This record gives sequence, structure tokens and C-alpha cells, in this order.
Amino acid sequence: MTRPLVVGLGRIGVSVTGIGAAMPELAPGGGTMDLAAVAFSVGQGVGVAVRAAAALGCAGRVAGMVSTDAMGKFARSQLAEAGIDVAELRPWGDVSPCRITALDRLGRRLLLDHGGLDPEEASRPALDPASTLGGAAALLCDGSWLEGQVAAGKLARARHVPVIVDLGEVVHGTAELIAVADVLIVSERACAELAPRSELHDALAELRELGPRAVVVTLGEAGAMGLHGDTLVECPAFPTELVDASGAGSVFHGGFAAGLLSDLPLARCIELGAAAAALSCQALGPWDGIPRREEVLELIRTRA
Repeated sequence: MTRPLVVGLGRIGVSVTGIGAAMPELAPGGGTMDLAAVAFSVGQGVGVAVRAAAALGCAGRVAGMVSTDAMGKFARSQLAEAGIDVAELRPWGDVSPCRITALDRLGRRLLLDHGGLDPEEASRPALDPASTLGGAAALLCDGSWLEGQVAAGKLARARHVPVIVDLGEVVHGTAELIAVADVLIVSERACAELAPRSELHDALAELRELGPRAVVVTLGEAGAMGLHGDTLVECPAFPTELVDASGAGSVFHGGFAAGLLSDLPLARCIELGAAAAALSCQALGPWDGIPRREEVLELIRTRA
């Protein structure tokens, strides 16, 4: 049986996550935090989302850009070792985007973000949307390369390939990407910026007017809510032993895509994404906790 191909398009970065007993107090001279464990992996975004979809029965391809430094080479290698097609992942830039996360046992978190260093715009690799989307059953976008994602999204829509856009933050040009989305998944923060309404139902309805057929907002410990037509769906969060939630949003994205390609209704797609995201929080970093299909289905059955 042929597995449906999920294509993730974006810029690939890396994640370094460490956990220790207690965060040092910020004071002149700094402090030291002894780490009990460290995880180094592909960073959250379409790379993690595609691998999550692959773990749930899809085939995966990651296209777009990856830097040529040691971290970028590691990210490409980790994707390939997971069985993800990286032939359309082009080298660009010599410093990878990177997020460094320090966690402690009290749930406190320190984030250090580096956006990567971009060379001249003229040297950016040209996107071939037709090649990127060859054989695709769904296109995943995360806002990390708006120009390329909009171009690919337009072709995907013309080919009747569903476009699933996952946005954690709002930047200039976001509206154009939303307009080509069939499904828009937003964080609570992005939802508040795009549609500042007191009621989430009203905010989702306003977001749907921007172009998507369905809109989903992820709410962390409160679960998720979605709107398709006049149907409002609420999915409580699955209980989990929380270690690190840094990759949960991307895993939700991939789980939702896998559900959509299994022809599940919106409620079941959200449930699949929420269960996968909950299980992913039990490991350190966005990569190592991506659950297997059997684990996700077993968790869902606890609600039956």
C-alpha cells in the first residue's frame, strides 16, 4: 500500500535542549547550571512535523533551505536517517538558525534564539514548486520562508493538494500565506494577534474569513479548538508527564496532517494531533519524543 506523501517546505534549523535541577539566578558575573541531560536535533518546524506525520504512516519529504555549517549538515543527516526525502533541501547560508533551551525541574525555561545569518538575497536558491510538490498528498508550511511557501501553496491549491499552515507568530507577509491555506493552525498568541476577540469562536470565524476552509488554535494545557463551516470542535488536552513541550506544536501539525490524509473528520484530526503532541512532551527536545503510531492510538483509546 502506497503511503501518502507529506511535503514540508521551509528553512531547517537546529535545537539544543538541556535540563538541570535548578536555573541559576541571573546576577552580575552569571551563574552555572549543571545539566542532567542534553538533546541536539532538528529544530521545531516543518522538519519535526514531517517526521511526526511519517511516524503515523505517511511518507515524508522536506524541501527548502538548510545551512552549510556543521549544524545544518547534522540536521540534513538526521532527517535522511529518519527516512525523510531531502533531495529538495537546498544549501543556503553558513550559519544555521538555532534555539537553545535550558529547562529546570521546577518548570522554568530560558530560551536563546539565533535566526541564522543570511547571505545576499540574490544567492538564495530558486524554488521549483513543481519538483517540490511532485507526488505530494499534502503541503506543510510554517512561515519560515514566506515567499517560497506562498508560491508552492498557490500551485498546491491549483493541484487540489491541501495546504496546512502552522503559525506560531505573526510577521510581515503572514496574511498572504494564510490566504493560500486550506487549514490554518495557530498558537494562542498568533490567534490573539491576528483576530483579537474576547471569544475564541469569534476569533476562529474571523481567521476563516482570511481564506482557510478550517482553522485550529492550539491552547497548550487547555487542548485545542477548531472551526470548519459552522462546526466548532473542542479537544481537551491529553494528560501527560511533562518534560519538554518545545516540539509539541510541530508534532501536532504533523499528526493533524496524517489524520487529514486518512480522511478523518476535523475532530479526529485534532484528536490525533493532540495525542501525538502530548506524548512528544515526555522527552527532551523536539525530536526524540515523536511517538509511534501505536502509542498515539493507544492514548486516544483511553477516551473511548
